[in-house]
Amino acid sequence: MNTLLKTLLAATAITSMGAAAAVLDTSGTEAKFTFEGTIEPLCKTSSGNNNSVTGLKLDASQQTQEIGTLDVWCNTGENATTEYTSANGGFLVASNTQGSKIAYTLNIGDTVGIDLQTGAYKHNKATAAGTGSAGDTQATSLKITPQSNGLNDAGTYSDTITVTVSPN
Repeated sequence: MNTLLKTLLAATAITSMGAAAAVLDTSGTEAKFTFEGTIEPLCKTSSGNNNSVTGLKLDASQQTQEIGTLDVWCNTGENATTEYTSANGGFLVASNTQGSKIAYTLNIGDTVGIDLQTGAYKHNKATAAGTGSAGDTQATSLKITPQSNGLNDAGTYSDTITVTVSPN
């Protein structure tokens, strides 16, 4: 039993000396620290939620009229993808008892005649976007062309278009 105890004690002492030797080896002259982080691709609009146009001309002239400007910024250095949806399925809907409707088409910059009656419209890689740390935006004009015929029911007609902005 005495021999076994001496053997364990010797093994423990040898292990402790090896650990101490590793700690005492401080001969290095430099240390390196590596770190990183990621900024995900991002696009934003500064156009807000309070864009409102009243007094649209809804007669037989079917005149194209500006409804606002979409201001976009992206951190990718590229243009943005934008998706457009209509609250009324691509119609101006009247506040009259008949719930009358007038179809319209949407123009996004130079892209004209977009029909939102078929659902959401995705404008891929075409919406101009500002870049840089100053947050400067690029503006895109939004216009509609009401398909009124001059014989539409009386009432105040309206719709809301929601634009979702995302990186390409």
